[in-house]
Amino acid sequence: MLPDLLILGLVIGANNFAAALALGSLGQAHRQWRILPVFALFEFGVPFIGLWLGKQVAGFLADGLGWLGPTLIALLGVWTLLEAHRETNDSERLAHTLTSWRGIIGLSAVMSLDNLVVGFGLGLGGLPVLLTATVIMFCSVAFAWAGLRLGARGRRAYQKWAKALSGLSLIAVAAADWLGWL
Repeated sequence: MLPDLLILGLVIGANNFAAALALGSLGQAHRQWRILPVFALFEFGVPFIGLWLGKQVAGFLADGLGWLGPTLIALLGVWTLLEAHRETNDSERLAHTLTSWRGIIGLSAVMSLDNLVVGFGLGLGGLPVLLTATVIMFCSVAFAWAGLRLGARGRRAYQKWAKALSGLSLIAVAAADWLGWL
């Protein structure tokens, strides 16, 4: 089970990598002691809530609705792929705004909304809530740290690829869940 959770954590952490890569490439890596703890709080708390809600709802759902969790995760993967191709022009000004205390909390909350859906979908499958949320948080923060470091070295071009990889990975997790491999 732990290898499956680590793969899941790596997939979910790719979103944080993409955001941190952008922030690092815009000179915000020096704010890592603000960014990483806030990311950690949201990357643990939001999936935890989603997993817990999914477990609660799973008790009420009939066996015929086992497709719901993987479908939600796959739809999130498709949405992430679509977002990877969207352009933003005011990224430097946005980076400064997003790394203020208010901004980083808002960014973390928005980025964690997909983790609520993922957590809910996985909670329907009965994964252990505390362990899963902890693995997601650990992987997400590790990816965010790496993204800040790489971004600080000027690797801005990789942001779209990281987001696209995240979307494809979510679709793969959904397919593995659907096939009963997770």
